[in-house]
Amino acid sequence: MYICKRRDYHSINFITLIIISMKKSLLILGMFAIATLIGCQNKEEQKAREQKVQDSFAALMSAKDGEMEKMFKELNEVDVALAEVTNTYAGVSKVANTSGEISKDAKANIFSKIETIKSALAANKQKVANVNAKLKKANKQNTQLQSFVSNLESRIKEQEEQIQALNTELAKKNIQIDALTKNVNDLSNKNKQKDAQILKIEDEKNAAYFAVGTKKELIAKNLIDQKGGFIGIGKTSSFAHNANYENLTKIDIRNTQEIPLTGRKTKLISSHPSSSYSLEGDVKKPTSIRITNPEQFWKGSKCLVIMVD
Repeated sequence: MYICKRRDYHSINFITLIIISMKKSLLILGMFAIATLIGCQNKEEQKAREQKVQDSFAALMSAKDGEMEKMFKELNEVDVALAEVTNTYAGVSKVANTSGEISKDAKANIFSKIETIKSALAANKQKVANVNAKLKKANKQNTQLQSFVSNLESRIKEQEEQIQALNTELAKKNIQIDALTKNVNDLSNKNKQKDAQILKIEDEKNAAYFAVGTKKELIAKNLIDQKGGFIGIGKTSSFAHNANYENLTKIDIRNTQEIPLTGRKTKLISSHPSSSYSLEGDVKKPTSIRITNPEQFWKGSKCLVIMVD
């Protein structure tokens, strides 16, 4: 009985050992599996990280290339704009250097185009400065791009100097034109004054005066004097030497050939050759006096006084 119990005890111990051994094997296998799994995961993560770095580097290089391409594009735009400025300047310079006086409209057009050129140069100068600043900030040594920038800066500077020179030349030309215009105007004014003086002299030379009225009216206006006679009888009338010319009508003998008359009887108080005029209308009641020979008619007196009844 005791012997059987001892055998059972040994069987139990053996089984226990087998179970323990199996558990250890399972534990080792589990740990190996876990390690293998972790190792695989680490490799995938490392590969992903490497890919991410490569992608980031590629994106960075692409961004840098894009930035460089953008800068070249901006500089090309400036280059085209400066070519247009050159063409505009050539046209303006040709007109500005034309000999003789420049018309008012041409001047306005020139100054308008100069302002357009100046604005274009200022805008493109700023664009080039921006590109240059980006290059310095990026600390990139791109010989081709830097050479492009330097070339554009030189062209802009040259064109600014050309515009300044053109402005100076136009200013000088304006001074010369203004001086010439002033001389012409002064001469014109002097000629006008001289012509006005000549016209005034001619007008005075060809000016004459006349009055038509009854004896009473002419005496009241102090245009005739009464001389001679006896006790108021037989007096003769003559043109008053101190006559008030404001009571006479002024005429131009160059374009006055006929003077209207009123009344029945007509008598010339002033002295005029009878051969130099004629009375028009009825002999007893003439309607006008026609001057047939102005030179002879006005030779003796430039004042015509006619007394009518």
